Amino acid sequence: MSTKNWLIFKEIAGNPAVQALFDSAVDDITSGTPPPLNQDYPVGFMVAGQKLLGTAVLEYRLRQESVADLAYPGLRDFVAHLRALLGWNEIGHTLHRWVHAWLRDPYFVNQGHNWSAHWVRKSDAPAADLSDSVYRFACDIALGDLKYGPSYARVSAEEIFDWVTQLGSDLPAQLLKQGTGELPPALARWKGEEASATANDALAVVRITQRAASEAAYGQVLDYLVQLLSTTDFPRSYAIEYRGPTKVYLPIPGLPRKGVHQLFAAAAAYPGLHERIAAYAHAAMREHHWYQNLEDAHCALPGSFAVFALAWADTRFAPLVLQYLHTVDGEHQSLQERFVEAYVDAHGLDATSLAYLMACAGNIQHLRHRKTYPALMDNAASLQALLAARQQHGGDAPSPVAALRAQMTAQSTVEAAFAEVRRTLWGDAVCQDQGRQLMARAPEALRSLYAQVFAPAARGQVAQGLCGDGAL
Repeated sequence: MSTKNWLIFKEIAGNPAVQALFDSAVDDITSGTPPPLNQDYPVGFMVAGQKLLGTAVLEYRLRQESVADLAYPGLRDFVAHLRALLGWNEIGHTLHRWVHAWLRDPYFVNQGHNWSAHWVRKSDAPAADLSDSVYRFACDIALGDLKYGPSYARVSAEEIFDWVTQLGSDLPAQLLKQGTGELPPALARWKGEEASATANDALAVVRITQRAASEAAYGQVLDYLVQLLSTTDFPRSYAIEYRGPTKVYLPIPGLPRKGVHQLFAAAAAYPGLHERIAAYAHAAMREHHWYQNLEDAHCALPGSFAVFALAWADTRFAPLVLQYLHTVDGEHQSLQERFVEAYVDAHGLDATSLAYLMACAGNIQHLRHRKTYPALMDNAASLQALLAARQQHGGDAPSPVAALRAQMTAQSTVEAAFAEVRRTLWGDAVCQDQGRQLMARAPEALRSLYAQVFAPAARGQVAQGLCGDGAL
C-alpha cells in the first residue's frame, strides 16, 4: 500500500482499503480499546499489520466532523483518548491546524510578523456563523496547551481565546472567570480551618489566603497544593498568589519577594512539615514549566522555593536538591545560581555544596567565578570532596546545556561539565594554565590533589577548550 512503513492521511483518498484501516483505528480508540502503539518515530498505531501515523488518525477523525454540525462530546472524548495515548506534544500541531483552518484564517489577517503576530479581523470577512460546539472545541485546544503543553504554549492558548472572543463568544470570559468546571468543587474552592484557596484551571492560578501562622495552617495549605497537583489535570505552569501572616524570606540574595517564596520560607520553619514540603516539590517539578507570575531574571521552575527552603533546613534533602538542579531548564532559568552561591557562602565548599555547584554548573548557561572560591577550596577536605563529586556524579545524564557545551568543545559531557566546574572555582586564567602556577604555590600536602583536579581526561574525551585539559 505504501513505499514507507507507515500510512499518512493523504493516502486515504481513493483507496477504500486504507480508509478501512483508519476507520478501524478510529472505532477502536473511540471504544476505549485502541490498536497497539508502535513507538518507533514517527509514533503510530498498528492495524492489520500496517502502521498508521498517529497524527494522521487524528486528522482523519477531525475531517469526519462537519463544522456546521460538529458533534462536540464525541470529538472531545476522542481527543482526550488520543492525548492519553500519544501525548499533547504529538497531537497539538494537528489540532492547531484545525483551529487555523476554521477560526483564524477565514476571519483574521496577521498584520505583524511570523515571530510577532498581530491578528486582526479582515475587513471583508463574513460574519461568523459558528456553533457553540466549534467554540467549545477550540477552547478545549487552548486549555490543552495550558494543561499539557510547555510553558510557552500559553501564547497560542491566549491567541485562541482572543479569536473566539472576537468572533462573538463569551466562552473564554466564562472560563477565565470560573475555570473549566472540571476541577472537583472541593479543590476549586477549598476552605480549611485556618486557610482557604481558589483554583482556576483556565487561568492557571491558585489564590491562597492563610489567616494563622501555625504548623497546622501551613500543613493544610501544603496538603491542598499536593492534592491539587497530583489528583487533577491542573496546568503544570501556574501562578501561586499567596497572602499569609508571616513575612519571612530565605537568606538568598536576589530571590523575588513574592508570596510563593514567603509561603515555603515560613513553612520550612516547622521540621514536622518538611516531608510535606518535599511532597509538593515532587508534585510540582516539571521540566520546561514555570511559575507564571515570575518573569525574566526571576523565572522559576514550580517547586523552586520549596526545594531551596528544604536545602537550607536539612542536608538529608540533598537528593531532592540535586534532582531539581538537573531538572531545571538551565537555558532559560538562572535563579538556581543565586541559591548555590548563597549556600556556599553559608556552608563553605563541602561535599554537599560542591555537589550542588557541580550539578548547577552542568545545567546553566554560565555560572560565574567568585574570588572567594579559590581560598575556600585550598584545603584537603574540599579538594577530596570535589574529586568524589566528580566520580559520583560524572555519569549523570547530561542536560541539554551540558550536551551542547560538550559538542562545542569536542569533549565528553563528563569532562565538559567538570571543566565548567573548574572554571567556576578557579577562573579562566588558572584553567588556561591548567593549574600549574596554582600547584607550584600550593602546600606540598595539597599538590597531588590539585594535580588530580587538573589532570587531563582519558584519551578520546578531550580536545582544546578554555578548560579543556589540553591535547594529550
